[in-house]
Amino acid sequence: MTRHLALVVTILLALTWGALPSQATTTCSYDFTTGSGNTYLGYCVTENGNILDIQTPFGQNMLGTNGEGYGLCDQNIQPGGVNYNDYAVSDTGNWGSAEILSHSSTSVKIVRTTADGNWTLTQTITKVPKSSSITVIMALKNNQHVADVAYLVRFADAEPANPTDDLWIGNLNSALARTARSDPNYGLYLSNVNDPPFSFWQGYAQSVNTGPNACAFAYNESGGTDLGSNVWWNFASPNGSIEMAYVGTVGAGQTKTVTLSYRAL
Repeated sequence: MTRHLALVVTILLALTWGALPSQATTTCSYDFTTGSGNTYLGYCVTENGNILDIQTPFGQNMLGTNGEGYGLCDQNIQPGGVNYNDYAVSDTGNWGSAEILSHSSTSVKIVRTTADGNWTLTQTITKVPKSSSITVIMALKNNQHVADVAYLVRFADAEPANPTDDLWIGNLNSALARTARSDPNYGLYLSNVNDPPFSFWQGYAQSVNTGPNACAFAYNESGGTDLGSNVWWNFASPNGSIEMAYVGTVGAGQTKTVTLSYRAL
């Protein structure tokens, strides 16, 4: 009887919040392309809102094998906060199923709520032919009845060339990965767009190529040969990646939105 009651409660919570668990996936569900030659941009988006297989310009792959995606930390839940992430190749298992709100030849809009029902993340991912870039809008809603501190992260295992010959750099409004060799040079640039409604934001170069724990997003900052100003230079192993992080209080029932852009250097 007790097990039956627990099952009923679980089902009711899942129906209330749409929190039936969904696994990480690297399956491309939505393909986008624009341009040709040096203006070419091609990428795909998973059903969970990860961006994979970024190619720009034509024939130049920008991502390694450790994925791309998003992380969230609920800092008010102690000790240490609660980490929710999905980086395509792996996730924390505490997200509900994603729902596709709209899809066209230029964009896809995906909404997803954490399994505990506390947060909803709505992503709108759009190709921008004029600049051969990808715009990512992330709208984070606090579903709770109290204000809460959130860390919001966007991560990419950016490896534009042989990873033993890459350079990763992070600064206030952006992070990038680029080749460090004679021409031609290639790179992927992740930048904050506009003035975000958070009290803190920063781009990071990581000394690892795996996605961060959103509650410790700066833990793997820099490393290797330290060039200062959060610059990580690596000629030895394929251990580099980039991220943008935002920190701030989200009011009860309120939404805060950030806009980011991926483009070639």
